[in-house]
Amino acid sequence: MFVVILAIYALLSVGGLTVFKLGTQRAMSLGVTNIGLSLQVSWLSLVGLLMYICSFLIYMGLVSKIQLSYLTPISTGVVYILTLVSALIIFHEPVTTIKLVGMLFVLVGIVLMNIKH
Repeated sequence: MFVVILAIYALLSVGGLTVFKLGTQRAMSLGVTNIGLSLQVSWLSLVGLLMYICSFLIYMGLVSKIQLSYLTPISTGVVYILTLVSALIIFHEPVTTIKLVGMLFVLVGIVLMNIKH
């Protein structure tokens, strides 16, 4: 069950960040007016923010049930890898050799963390 909840958390986290970034590329502005601050965001950014908030709530639930020394490295590694894939596929960001080596280390670390003694 932990794997399913972790997958949902990771997908909502990366999905939220990705959708938020897509929304900010279309329309987002922050300004100062005579009456105060002005913030304009797109509906896509709001959907991304809602997804990210849901991922945070799921993570807090996981924190209450799983050892932090186990949860944090695995969840961070999974989110990092999915973010790298999202950045590559959706935003066409460059993936350098160093990033690929880092991703390999993260994958090896996740596997090692899951080996039962």
